[in-house]
Amino acid sequence: MHISKYKTFSLFLLLSLKTYSSSFFVSHNASSNGDGSFNNPWQFQTALNHPVLLMPGDTVWLKGGTYTGTYMSNISFACKTKGTESKPIIFRNYKNERVTIDGDLTYTLFCNVNECEYTWFWGIEFTNSSKTDRKQGRNGTVYCTAKNIKFINLIIHDMGSGIDCWKTAENAEIYGCIIYHIGNNQLNGGNWEGHGHGMYLQNDTFGVKKIHNNFIFNTFGYGLKIWQTTTTAPIGNFDLQKNIIFNGGSASENLGGIGNNYRTHNFFVLSNGSNNPLRNTVIKNNYTYSDPNQPRPPVNAFGLNYGVVNFILDSNFLTCQTRLGLSNTPVFQAKVTNNTFMAGIPAEYGYYLWGFLQTDYPQNNYVSAVPKSGLQYFINQNKYEKDKFHLAIYNWDSLKTVEIDLSKNGFKTGEKYQLINVMNYFSDTINGTCFDNGKISIPMTGHDCVNVNGSSQKPVNSFPKFGAFVLKKSNYIPNNTSISHNITENKSIFVFPNPISNSCTFFYNSNNDNNYKISIYNTLGKIIKTLEIINGKADFIRDSEQNGFYFYKLIYKGETILAKGKLILN
Repeated sequence: MHISKYKTFSLFLLLSLKTYSSSFFVSHNASSNGDGSFNNPWQFQTALNHPVLLMPGDTVWLKGGTYTGTYMSNISFACKTKGTESKPIIFRNYKNERVTIDGDLTYTLFCNVNECEYTWFWGIEFTNSSKTDRKQGRNGTVYCTAKNIKFINLIIHDMGSGIDCWKTAENAEIYGCIIYHIGNNQLNGGNWEGHGHGMYLQNDTFGVKKIHNNFIFNTFGYGLKIWQTTTTAPIGNFDLQKNIIFNGGSASENLGGIGNNYRTHNFFVLSNGSNNPLRNTVIKNNYTYSDPNQPRPPVNAFGLNYGVVNFILDSNFLTCQTRLGLSNTPVFQAKVTNNTFMAGIPAEYGYYLWGFLQTDYPQNNYVSAVPKSGLQYFINQNKYEKDKFHLAIYNWDSLKTVEIDLSKNGFKTGEKYQLINVMNYFSDTINGTCFDNGKISIPMTGHDCVNVNGSSQKPVNSFPKFGAFVLKKSNYIPNNTSISHNITENKSIFVFPNPISNSCTFFYNSNNDNNYKISIYNTLGKIIKTLEIINGKADFIRDSEQNGFYFYKLIYKGETILAKGKLILN
C-alpha cells in the first residue's frame, strides 16, 4: 500500500513537473530579494542580469508602472540575458499595462555585443521625462550592438535618439514600434538644426536587419537614417517594409526654411564610402507624408553619394521629393518599380519634384502635385498581435469624416474596435462599432499632437489631411499564447516528499549517466548545494537551511536542462 501511494504520487509529480517555459514577474517597486514570482517580483535589472532561474524560452512580465535605474553612470538598464534561436527570452508588459522605462542617462537600455542575444523586448514604453530645454543635448536611447535582438511594439519618445542599432547587431528585428519626438536642437551659425533620429541603423553585409511596420514621426533629426560613419566598411542587408514615416524633422525649431541648407528627411538611406555602395537592400510598401506647414518639408533620399547595388525600391507611397542617387553617383544598380512618387518641394527651396527624370524609372506612378480630392489609406496587420493594425489615411479633400472598409482585415458588422491616434497615443482613443460588413467612420478633426518634452514649439498637426492610427479589436489584451518557442526538449524530474522536513529524494531517469546533477538555489540565486544523480536518483539531506522556498534545476555536463521546480522547506 505504501509503495502504491508512492508510485501514484511520483506519477503525479512526473506529469506536473514537465516544464516547457515559465513566466516570471518584474515590478517597479520590487524589493531586492524578490524571487520573480507574481507576489514577490524581481527588480527590472535583476531580471536583465539573467538570474539562474530564468531559462531560454521563459517570459518576464513587467507589471505596470514607471521604472528608473542606474546600472552605470551612463546606463539606466543593461541587458545580460541569453536565449536561443528557438527559445528567446522575452520581456513584455503584463496584460497590456503601461510599462514606462524612464531614463535620463546616455543609454536607457543597453544591449551590448557578446553580453546578450536572442532576447525580445515587447510592448514597453521608453522615454526621457526630463523637461530640460531641447536647445542642448538630449540623453536616452535604446542602444543595441548585440546579435539576434528583437524590439516589438515598443513606444519610444522624447529621447536623444530612438533606436540605435549598429552593424554588430546581426539579424536584429524592429517591428511595430511607435517612435516620435526624438532628438534636440543644435545651433549652426544662425540656424537651429535638428539632430537625433527615430532610427539610426548600420549593418554589415552579413545578417539581415528587418525593419517592419513601424511608425516614425515628428523627430528633430531624420525619421529613419541608414549611414555608416566609416568610409571603408561595407554596408547593406536591410529589409524595410510597411513602415509609416511622416514629418521627419518637424519637432526641430529650425526656422531657416528657404536659404537654410540643413535638410530634413523621412528616409535617409545611403552609404559613406566610394568603394562601398549600399548593398542588398529591400524597401517595399512603405508610406510617407511631408506636411507643407513644416519650415522645410522632409524628403526621401536613397543611394546618394556612392550609390547602391542589388537595391529594390518597390510599391512605396512617397510624398514630397524623393532623390535616387545623383548625376555623379558611381553606381546605381536598382530595381525601381510600382512606386508612387508624389509632388516634390517648391522650387524656391532649390530642388523641384523628384530629383530625377520620370523617364529614368518609367515603371512607377508620378503625381506632380498633391491631390486636391480623393481618399487613400493603407492598413498593415501586426504579425505578433493579430488583432492589431497600423493605419495611414491620406484625406486629400480634408473631409471631417472618412469611411474605411475593414472587411478584408477580418472585421464584421457589429464588431467593436479601438482607434488610437499615434500623435497623441495615450490620450486620444476612439471606441466604435463596425457597420455594413466591417466599415468604420473615422473623424479627421478634433485630434491634436502631444507636446514635446522640453520644447515650447507645438508639433505639426497634419489632420485632417493626414492621419495615422493604431487600430485594435475592442477589449483585446495580448498574451503570449501565440508565441512558438519550438521547444523540443521533454525533460522531467520529480522530488518526494515536497514540502520536506529533513530530507527528500530527486528522481530522474538518466539511464545511469552520472553527468546529470541537481543544483539547488535560494531565492537570491545562490547555489546552496549540488547533488549528483546516481542510478536515477539523488538524495538531499537538509543542513542548516532556513524554512522557505528554494529552487532546483537539472544540469547536464554543466548546462541547464529544461526541467526545474520549487522546493519547500518546512
